[in-house]
Amino acid sequence: MSDQIDAQNQPQSGASDPGTTAPVSVIETKLMNIAEELGTWLGTAERKTTDFLAQQDLREHLVKIRDTASRLLAQVEKGRERSR
Repeated sequence: MSDQIDAQNQPQSGASDPGTTAPVSVIETKLMNIAEELGTWLGTAERKTTDFLAQQDLREHLVKIRDTASRLLAQVEKGRERSR
């Protein structure tokens, strides 16, 4: 009976790559650590971007840029239609 319990508690070798000798649990642990770190980075980037875009002056400036670009594109389109 104790042999069965010991066999169940032993980490299994990676099944996908026969040359891999690292236990699955070690690989899973490393992947989880990477995923947690990536989540932290993405969360920080999202928070900083949200804070940056929340600045009213910046938002107004970006709206002006967008509106000017739209107006200029409309003028270019009219000029292109006239030249045909």
